[in-house]
Amino acid sequence: GESSLFHDVRKANPKKKMKWTSISLLVLIVSACINAAVQPGGKRVLAVVNGLDIKSSHSIFFKSLEERGYQVEYRVASEKNIPLRRYGEWQYDQLVIFSSTWSLPTQTVLDFVDEGHNVLIATDSHLNQAIRDIASECSVEFDEKDSYVIDHINFDTSDFDGSHSLVVASNPTVIPGIFEKVTSPILFRGVAQDIEEDSQLLFPLLTASTTSYSHHPHESVDELHVAGKKTVLVSALQARNNARIVFSGSIELFSDKFIRSEVSRHGDSKKVASGNEQFAKQVSQWVFQERGILRARDIKHHRAGETEAPSTYTIKDDLEFNVVIEEWNGKTWAPFTAKDVQLEFTRIDPHVRTRLVPDGKGNFSAKFKVPDVYGVFTFKIDYSRKGYSFLNVVERTPVRPFRHNEYERFIPTAYPYYASAFSMIGGLFIFSFIFLYHQEK
Repeated sequence: GESSLFHDVRKANPKKKMKWTSISLLVLIVSACINAAVQPGGKRVLAVVNGLDIKSSHSIFFKSLEERGYQVEYRVASEKNIPLRRYGEWQYDQLVIFSSTWSLPTQTVLDFVDEGHNVLIATDSHLNQAIRDIASECSVEFDEKDSYVIDHINFDTSDFDGSHSLVVASNPTVIPGIFEKVTSPILFRGVAQDIEEDSQLLFPLLTASTTSYSHHPHESVDELHVAGKKTVLVSALQARNNARIVFSGSIELFSDKFIRSEVSRHGDSKKVASGNEQFAKQVSQWVFQERGILRARDIKHHRAGETEAPSTYTIKDDLEFNVVIEEWNGKTWAPFTAKDVQLEFTRIDPHVRTRLVPDGKGNFSAKFKVPDVYGVFTFKIDYSRKGYSFLNVVERTPVRPFRHNEYERFIPTAYPYYASAFSMIGGLFIFSFIFLYHQEK
C-alpha cells in the first residue's frame, strides 16, 4: 500500500517535479556563471614547502590566504610526483613555492603559466638548479649559491655584529595596480636577483638601497654580481596572457618572525613595525589576480547626434566612441579612472589616435572625424601599464566614400579647374570676335 501511494503521488505530479528540477538546474548554472565571471583567478592553491613546519613559521601569511577564500594544500618539496596535473587537467589554480630544493621540471611550470595560472616563488641562498632554470626562463638571474644581499649602512641593528645581511629595504616601487601604500621598512635576508631592465613584462617590486651589494658574507670582494639599486630583492612578471609570476629571494620575508619584528635601522634611534605583512599581502593579492585586473564592456560607437551604430560609416563623419573600463579590487568591479587610455582608429596604420576622456565613473569617451580614407577600419584600445592586466579592445567597421549624389555642388579644391575652363571659354570668344571682325588696313 505504501509503495502504491508514492507511485500515485509521483504519477499525479510529474510536471510539477520536472518544473522544480529545471528551476534548480537553472539556478545552479546561473550561480556558477556568476562566480566564474566575478572572480578572475581560481581558489585552489598548491603550496610546496621545504618542510611542514613552515605552516607555523609562516602562519600569518597562509592564514591571510585562507581568510580570502583560498583552499591551500601543502606538499613537501622532497615528495616525488606531486600531482600538479592529472589526466591532462590542472589540479590547482595557483602555485606557491616556498622552497629552494623542489625539482619539478621547468617545462611543467611554464606550461602551468601558459595556461593562465599564477606562481609565487620565494627561495633563499641555497636554491637549486631547478629554481634557477624557472627564473632564467623569465629573464631573472639569481646570484651564486650561498651569497647574500649585504648592506653595511641600511641593516637592522640585531645584525650589528653579524654579516649585515639582514637588510632594511626602503619603500617598494610605486606601482598603482599592485601597491596601495607601504610606508614601513621591510626586512629582507636572502639572495639577490639581476633582471632584464629593458623587458616590457618583467619589473622590480622591491630593490635594495644604493649602498647594497651581493656577495658571499665571509669572502673578500673581488667581483660583484649586482650592486646598488640594481640589486633586486623581489621581481614580478606578467605574461602576455595576463598570467603572473613573482620571484622573491627571501622566504623569511613572508615569515611570522619578520612580520612581527620591529625594525631598528642602523643609525636610527627609534624602532618601527616592519611593513612585511602589508607588503606580502599586497604582493599575493596581485599575483593571484585579486587586484590590477582590467576589463572593458559596453563598447558603443555611432555618428554624432545618433544613438545606434550604422552598418557603415562615410568619410568625414563626426563619430563618437564610448566604452566602460572597470578594475577588479578583490571584491567587485570598480570604475577605472586612469587618464592615459588611448583609442586608435586604424586601417593598417593608425589614422586617428586620441585620448579617451574619463568621467570618473568608468565611462571613457572620444569624439573625432572619420578620415578621408575608405576601407575596413578598426577601433583599437591597447592599454599596457605595469601592474595592470593587458587590456585589448578590437572592433571593426567599414568606411565608404561619398556616393555620386553626396558630393557638394561646388568643391573648393576644384576652383582652379573651374577658372581654367571659364578662361578657355572666354578666350575662345575673344579670339573668335577678333578673327571675324578685325581687318588689316
